[in-house]
Amino acid sequence: MTENDRWFMNAYLKILLPQTQNAAGVSLIEHLMAEGFVVPLHVHNAEDETFYILDGAFRFKVAERTFEAGAGESFHVPAGTIHAFRVISPVARFMTISNGRFETMVREGSVEAAEAALPPHAAFTEADLEKLAAICNRNGIEFVGPPID
Repeated sequence: MTENDRWFMNAYLKILLPQTQNAAGVSLIEHLMAEGFVVPLHVHNAEDETFYILDGAFRFKVAERTFEAGAGESFHVPAGTIHAFRVISPVARFMTISNGRFETMVREGSVEAAEAALPPHAAFTEADLEKLAAICNRNGIEFVGPPID
């Protein structure tokens, strides 16, 4: 494992292209998550985020639109757009492409993975959510609502 293999909450993330390895500051990250993994409604204030679904199924909310997406689908979330997602299949993977401080937030909010697999499951507490919100805020990402159903 390398410093680019991360356990973030109950997910495994692999930073495939770190921002430091290209002049545009683009980051490419693969995410592996289990059913029920959610991210609350949030907004990236200064960066775009593009999603490409590799496997499994997700429910997304982007601005006022709620939709399901699966393998082979992609979409773009411009900076300043409220969005969230939930994993609705047993496991799912997507890649994100971003151009801001998302990768920095991922590194601050995670630990180096012991293996290229989901981490041991641990209940996510209110204290964990508060810590994550603080890390996100430092990196230009703001929680604005609860997770989606």
